[in-house]
Amino acid sequence: MIHTKKDNNITCINGIFSRPKRLYRVIILSITLISASLLSAQKTIPTPNPIRQNHAYIPLSDSAIYALIDSLERDHERKKRRIFEKELAEGYLPLGAISLRVNRLINYNSYEGFKPVLGLKTNQHLSGNYSVGGFYSRSIKSKDNNYGAFVQFFFNPQKSDKLELAFQKDLNETGFFSFLDAYSAFSDERFRMFSTESVDLSKQISLSYTGQLSSNLRTEWSYNYTELAPMLYYPFLTNNQLVLPELKGHEAALRMKWQTPRDDSISQTDSQIVPALWANIRYAKGNSSLPYDYLGLETQLETSLRLSNSLTSSLRLTAGNVSGDLKASHLYSAFGTRGNLIGLESRYSLATMRPAEFAAGTFALAFVRASLQTGAKKEKGFKPLIIFSSSAGWANIPNSFKGHIATFNKGYYESGIYFADLLKHSILSYGIAFHYRYGPYQLQEHIDNLAIKIGLSIKL
Repeated sequence: MIHTKKDNNITCINGIFSRPKRLYRVIILSITLISASLLSAQKTIPTPNPIRQNHAYIPLSDSAIYALIDSLERDHERKKRRIFEKELAEGYLPLGAISLRVNRLINYNSYEGFKPVLGLKTNQHLSGNYSVGGFYSRSIKSKDNNYGAFVQFFFNPQKSDKLELAFQKDLNETGFFSFLDAYSAFSDERFRMFSTESVDLSKQISLSYTGQLSSNLRTEWSYNYTELAPMLYYPFLTNNQLVLPELKGHEAALRMKWQTPRDDSISQTDSQIVPALWANIRYAKGNSSLPYDYLGLETQLETSLRLSNSLTSSLRLTAGNVSGDLKASHLYSAFGTRGNLIGLESRYSLATMRPAEFAAGTFALAFVRASLQTGAKKEKGFKPLIIFSSSAGWANIPNSFKGHIATFNKGYYESGIYFADLLKHSILSYGIAFHYRYGPYQLQEHIDNLAIKIGLSIKL
């Protein structure tokens, strides 16, 4: 804005001041004018586009490129490690997109002899939504060919919810029962298979759905059609006239597992109870050619109490009942693991009872263990783990089998001591255990009541 100003000495017209021999020009800028001008200028500047900013090309320096490559490599290695750990937890070793079942490469039982098993399946390197697999085995002694196949569909990345369709033709232990995720893939409980003497030929088609209902509860719903044929006369039979027919029928089952996760934040010197509970409900019905109809109920409780950093106690209680129109093949008989004087240690089994020595329609078992870790304060050196154990059991049979089948309704008792971790090599550790049988079913010869077990632990 231009002002005109007049005084006694200076005449100002249109911003020009006159003085003798001097001219002045004064221009006064208004603040309002500056603000308005800037505002109009800002309107002409384009506003940034957020979509364009998010997706615009940003040139990378060499260091940024190297950091990006390292990050991608770390993500790839973490993914490979997660897949490796998941597969190994299931007993498989990943080899690219195919996994090899390693926890059952070598099997043995008295009927089949050595039984190498080749088991393969696809893993998450191929797809995380499904897995296809199968197995083949050849029994060296009995010359049997066993095989099976399955397809699994997963509904979450953790593979905790899955649908499985499977078929198998295999020889299985007589009177065997199982729970959902009862033990790990490399637990020494699997060594019970090496003492098996009586087996049944099983041809089975099954459909199952396994789901994680909550952080503590896991369930499995299953249906199967099975053709079962006994291969030997059962050791628990006292009447040689009892007929063992081939059975064909259907079974529907619900298996559940409830477990409280271990709290790793609790100090090792503090006591901590870690319980787990299993339950099975099974209903089976035979074909009209040879009808049978039964209901099976099994339950199991396992808990451990860490008393100190060197002493831990554990308890397992297992019970079952099968009732209805039964055949001898439907009874429980997979209790004992003493095939010979010397065998492999298998925890939570009756180490001095012969395989299929007794059978039961109703049973209850208790296993108590106390583990003492020697040299707990030493980082290295000779530190054997000493485990004291006592086991007891009771069983009964339906009235229709009395006089034909042996059972242990007077109570079965045994105790033992296990020196574990005597030798170590890589992931393997070795030990030795001694178990002795006493009570109403004690045998006449003392050596027959003794079981010597070689301990083998795989620590991954």
